[in-house]
Amino acid sequence: MKKRRTILFLVALLSLAAGPFLHQETAVDERAALRDLAPETTFSGKGGAPPHYRAGQDLVAFNSYDVTQSIRGYAGPIKVLVVLGDDGRIKGIKLLSHRETKNYVHYMESPAYLGRFIGKSVFDRFEVDRDIDGITRATVSVEALAKTVRESSRAVALNAFGLQAGAGQANEAGNWSWAWYAVVLVFGTVGYLLTRRDRLLRLRDLSLAAGIIVIGLYLASPFSLLHVYNLALLRPSSSELWYVIVGSTVLSLFIAGRFYCGWLCPFGALSELIARLPTRKWTVPPEQDDRWRGFKHVLLAVVTAVVFLSGRVDHGNYEAYITLFAFHGNLFAWTLLALSLLANLRVPRFWCRYLCPVAALAAVLSRRDPAYVSMPDCPMGNKPNPETGECIRCNRCYHPKYGNGTGGGEAPSLFPGNVG
Repeated sequence: MKKRRTILFLVALLSLAAGPFLHQETAVDERAALRDLAPETTFSGKGGAPPHYRAGQDLVAFNSYDVTQSIRGYAGPIKVLVVLGDDGRIKGIKLLSHRETKNYVHYMESPAYLGRFIGKSVFDRFEVDRDIDGITRATVSVEALAKTVRESSRAVALNAFGLQAGAGQANEAGNWSWAWYAVVLVFGTVGYLLTRRDRLLRLRDLSLAAGIIVIGLYLASPFSLLHVYNLALLRPSSSELWYVIVGSTVLSLFIAGRFYCGWLCPFGALSELIARLPTRKWTVPPEQDDRWRGFKHVLLAVVTAVVFLSGRVDHGNYEAYITLFAFHGNLFAWTLLALSLLANLRVPRFWCRYLCPVAALAAVLSRRDPAYVSMPDCPMGNKPNPETGECIRCNRCYHPKYGNGTGGGEAPSLFPGNVG
């Protein structure tokens, strides 16, 4: 594992260093976008404060990012071209660029959805689920879009037309979705600590169910490699949920290894529940199993290099759980998802063992703990005294006597014929 850790670190470091020299962020052609929005209107050059284009005395156009750079979505700013009339109403709108995960925001990109903004006034509230339609599974992104259009439009309306849009201020109470995630996290953590002392394995089943329902179906926010890539590329989010997910998962990796995989991950939980169905399982020879498990590390290194060299986080989006919980993907993504789930009928936690990039990253960051000795009904199908990075900390085989290197020698196996 040390060799894999070193290789991944070097690949990431070299790719991050070379990336800025191999790609340059393409500037948005605002003029071309303006011609699409208002083909029969001639706009002047860009100027003023805030910067805007003007057509006569009754029409202006502007890039929202020039006005509201601090407003960010789940993965960065959402840049919008807006055409505004002297009555304070939006006459046209076009999405210029964003870095949100497309699986979740594909509808937000559509002309049909953006068209809902046309005719709205700077005096309106621009509140999601009130006067702006919400999009299930993309709440943070939609709220950022609504806020950036509202604030930029009001600023330009004030400076270009003297319209003071103070009334109808939107409610800034904030999004409390992070609290739901925190509840599941705390429950899982308590269950993890308790099952290290007593075999209260039903607590883990409850935690897995909560992961599927809350983290997967309700929040649609499983921890993703895309979180790590955005963090490495210095593209933080404005979402409290983003920081709770990333902070807690990364911290847990160093303290409790693949705790997230074994207690919170909704896709891992669903995979494990499918594997519990009474179907005949394939016996994978240990040597073959080890080679196949190494494939997820190769895949992680390759995708990491592609993302950092290109600067395009979306190039790393092959995670089956994003397709599942976003309810959106292309034919390849849906096929991969279906195969990954069905494979659990024969090979338990197939995706976790052989393909998952989060599992690969977690494996190289997990610290060694010999107290996990494995047993025949291991959810991961681990062999006796497994490599720490392959253990999801379900605590079924936890032997505290051998934890942290104490106990004098190698921990026993709980497999038949070698019972400790």
